[in-house]
Amino acid sequence: MAPTAPPAVAIAGLSKSFQSTRALDRVDLTIGRGEIHALVGENGAGKSTLIKILAGLVQPDAGEIRIHGKPVEPHPDTVPIAFVHQDIGLVDDLSIGENVALIAGYPRSWGMIAWTDVWAQTQQTYAAMGVEPPDPRALVGTLSAASKAVLGIVRALSRKVDIVVLDEPTASLPGPDAQHLFDILKRLKASGTSILYVSHRLNELFGLADTVTVFRDGRRVSARAIGDLTPDDIVRDMLGRELELHNHALSPVAVGKPLLEVKGLCVGDQGPLSFSIAAGEILGLIGLRGAGYEAVGRAIFGVTRQSAGTVHLAGVEVEPGLSISDRIARGIALLAGDRLRESALTGMSLRENLFPNPPSDRGRLWRGVDRQHEDRATRGILDRFDVRPRNGAALIDWLSGGNQQKIFVGRWLVTGAKVYIMEEPTAGVDIGAKGVIHTILKGLAADGAAILVVSSDFEEVASLCERALIIGRGTITGELAGASLTLDGLIARSSLSAPALEQVQ
Repeated sequence: MAPTAPPAVAIAGLSKSFQSTRALDRVDLTIGRGEIHALVGENGAGKSTLIKILAGLVQPDAGEIRIHGKPVEPHPDTVPIAFVHQDIGLVDDLSIGENVALIAGYPRSWGMIAWTDVWAQTQQTYAAMGVEPPDPRALVGTLSAASKAVLGIVRALSRKVDIVVLDEPTASLPGPDAQHLFDILKRLKASGTSILYVSHRLNELFGLADTVTVFRDGRRVSARAIGDLTPDDIVRDMLGRELELHNHALSPVAVGKPLLEVKGLCVGDQGPLSFSIAAGEILGLIGLRGAGYEAVGRAIFGVTRQSAGTVHLAGVEVEPGLSISDRIARGIALLAGDRLRESALTGMSLRENLFPNPPSDRGRLWRGVDRQHEDRATRGILDRFDVRPRNGAALIDWLSGGNQQKIFVGRWLVTGAKVYIMEEPTAGVDIGAKGVIHTILKGLAADGAAILVVSSDFEEVASLCERALIIGRGTITGELAGASLTLDGLIARSSLSAPALEQVQ
């Protein structure tokens, strides 16, 4: 009988600490050949540390890693694994072929770049994955989010490896695009490629993954075949407790008079649309990708120029030319959807990220920084949001995505805003952090604030909002409220294309 081939990856007893924080504690993980192995856990559970160790970016304190049965010490230049990170790292101003060549290398002839070979190299890599090759000369900046996600995998596999690590590959993809990506992963699996798939979206694992490993607090708490699991089982392992995932019932909220009123708003060629948000209300704006809902909150905050229409806050017009700082002073807050590019002050502490502009929180421009006030407020936010670590001097870079998002939500709480515009408030965060953020938003509404949730997550809008507006072609095509505001209702209404408002109670 022929000996059994060793697994693609075998990790045993892997441990890593950062100062007093135990990020990984004697972790074991085995990825079979030709297997899609899902890795899940709350933010801060140790998933990112494991990926960094596999990539050779961080050295473990203890443990062993074997690739195809051979012990290895990963190094960024030699690790036999391809990585596709949540931030894919593509260069929009370069062509598809050039982006692939950044990893695969630039073919040369007589010391010069052989551009014909660069384009051929890209087309061959796409074809090897069973994907129709695009024009390799096209700029990456012209691609859709789904095409960029596919390019990230193509570029990673250009190194001719048979192990791939994907970190939240569908975080910014709508359902049809995500399904296209799943089809590609299944083809890779059929060709013998082993895949470690890291995701917070538990439902997408069923029908895709073969095995699910759960991390909690730096430890592996379970590793089971997907056929033996339900989403509730995975959540129970992640949190160490029961959680009601599917309870969409909302506590009654006292809704006051309109606080924010939008009339005939146009952004570019999108619109017009009109709506209002009452004090104490959580309103969702949602639609299919490209429907035009994404620009509405930014126009209200002043990031994007409105081409027509009016915005009134507490009965007073917010003039189109009003600066962002003046809008903040009026009581408008915007949590940007792109956490890394638009919210994070990298290299700075949690306290500095909570107070990036002290005058917006306390007093006049020339007043000195009240360090004691900032320290007290920082401790309050860290405790209230269960931020880990509870250290205001820690760098924002050290935190997981979910803990970073708690800080960015907290940044706006200290301003005492009246209207909170929340773009994708829980994108890429774990279930525990999602629950904390939802609780905070409901608390703000209960205190009289108006919350506008701009989200592509239908389930989040159904569970968080009292009312939702469906946007299509830049106008409101439907409205759901009360018992009609369900996941199925949102999906069905989003397929409407007629620019007419239909009220459903």
